[in-house]
Amino acid sequence: MKLSDNTLRRFIWAAQYLDAEGITELPSGVRMPVAAVERVARIAARQPEKRQQLLKDVAEGKLTIVELRELLKKSTRAAAKRRRISNPEEPSEKRALAVLEARGVLKRSDAVLATFQDIDHWSYFDSHTKPALVILLSRDRRIIVMDDRSIGGTAASFMRQRREFLRNILAGVGLYDLVLVFASIWYEDVGKLVCAMRPEMRQRIILLGPEE
Repeated sequence: MKLSDNTLRRFIWAAQYLDAEGITELPSGVRMPVAAVERVARIAARQPEKRQQLLKDVAEGKLTIVELRELLKKSTRAAAKRRRISNPEEPSEKRALAVLEARGVLKRSDAVLATFQDIDHWSYFDSHTKPALVILLSRDRRIIVMDDRSIGGTAASFMRQRREFLRNILAGVGLYDLVLVFASIWYEDVGKLVCAMRPEMRQRIILLGPEE
């Protein structure tokens, strides 16, 4: 059977996704439709803790593509609600300054705001999930602000941007005195990354979830 280039790409991507989740072969009689894998990936981009169970339910025939479509709609609505709760209309700089001042990290009068492109380190970060803001303080102290509220796209781009966002946090820890992370979508993933860090690195991160 001849497949179109787009269909072939979808098959290859689904196989790579399953392989990344530790599924390299399926038992006899078990089906894992490409459309189901794509929907699981899109749900998992916002709720990563659910991906293994969703794949298991699909493999066992407990979830159909239609049911996954409804779960994806619910996940999308929930993500939108989380963004509303976290005041997406409020500029990142206003949120960041309020959080850092409340924690005694800085005084607003001492902070100088800079765009990420104004800083020499921009080339060390993945551009699609680049830091939202850089805050310059006295004595060459620098704070970088990460915010995942602007992330969007296809299932494939969600997974890629999640990896880039996590890599950018690691780059920020290495280059800045403090990394402030607003994680409305990938709070669980960022939390796991922080827990895996060495203690001296962990102390340089402030992580805030969707309701904080």
